[in-house]
Amino acid sequence: MTDLGIVMPLYYQKEEHIKESIRTILNQSHNDFIFYIVIDGAPDLLPLVQSVTRTDPRVKIISYQKNQGVAHALNTGFNELYKIPTIKYVTWVSSDNIHYPFFLKTLYDGIKNSSPDIGIVYTSFNRILDNGEPAHDKSFLKTLHNWQGGPLETMFEGCMIGPSFIHKVEYCKMIAPYRFKLIQDYDYWLRMMDHCNIKYIPIETMEYRINSPMSLSTNIKQNREYHRVCWNEVHLAHWETRQRRGILPELTIVYYLKEATEQTLLNYGHVIDQFWTNYKLYLVNSNPNNNLKKVQETYNDPRVTYVNGVHTEPRKALEKIIKELDTPYFMFCDGSDYFGYRRNLKLLINEVKSKPEVTAAKLKKNKKIAITTKKLKKLIPYTIYSKRGINWI
Repeated sequence: MTDLGIVMPLYYQKEEHIKESIRTILNQSHNDFIFYIVIDGAPDLLPLVQSVTRTDPRVKIISYQKNQGVAHALNTGFNELYKIPTIKYVTWVSSDNIHYPFFLKTLYDGIKNSSPDIGIVYTSFNRILDNGEPAHDKSFLKTLHNWQGGPLETMFEGCMIGPSFIHKVEYCKMIAPYRFKLIQDYDYWLRMMDHCNIKYIPIETMEYRINSPMSLSTNIKQNREYHRVCWNEVHLAHWETRQRRGILPELTIVYYLKEATEQTLLNYGHVIDQFWTNYKLYLVNSNPNNNLKKVQETYNDPRVTYVNGVHTEPRKALEKIIKELDTPYFMFCDGSDYFGYRRNLKLLINEVKSKPEVTAAKLKKNKKIAITTKKLKKLIPYTIYSKRGINWI
């Protein structure tokens, strides 16, 4: 009895990519599956899909007139699969990727033979350009394997699972459907991982097209608005995940803003978009001429608290925040500070944590925790303070 279901959300894409992607699914060595192709507001693609799938009984096509996004298309396909009692495992595939003949078999065998607590199995992948040429060398694969095979905490720094994966339906049904506009999978996996573990198989089972002009990933990179929405969704997903799991923030940042110039707001954006996200931030506006409405709308982030510090010196503005401080570490910076490298905060936190002399006893005497590594001094002109040392300011 068929226990594997696949969904392909389909919107406008190069016809040759669509054909190749569908064919590589239909020609899998593991050929017992149900394949839902959901045409999301591009009904003129229906004849193309029918010409490739023909009368294959494994294929079900759903087509609707209005484009409603990837999350809606995925939920549409999976809801149909969940109506089938025998379906125990599901995955979804993009319409511009190439799947090797052993793609499904590797994933299917991997999850079927895994322990009951494993809800997600994923593999490695090769990257290709729009024209099908390789987009990386062998050294990249080594880096990718290390990244994908990292500890579970790595998921808070980026999506280590990638485009080749399979789910156990029992865990999918424990959470709400896909919801975000641009990071559907990432958010979904973070929520699934509240209930299950994951398993990595370091084998390349497919080719992931990284610069297809009609793909969502390309639009995120090239479209400024999409890029911002993506980051906001990532920060919200991280924050919600930590809320669910009871993970408290480790760092409080006070960002003191004098002039809301293009450069200071760019610097602020670099603070917000650090890969290490377990902090909360107070944006202190000290200038009555600064209109922060656009900033609030642009950086829609639950970690940020806006503070009216008009005509207030930094020390005075900090008094109330300091009294309420409840994180182990604290940082003060202003609009002139530049976090150009997105791993700055992680480097700083790791440096502080790695200092054996930074103990509760020592902190009473040495109120300031300074970053002393020469490399970090050259890289980052900031200081992190301990909670005990905030009266140093």
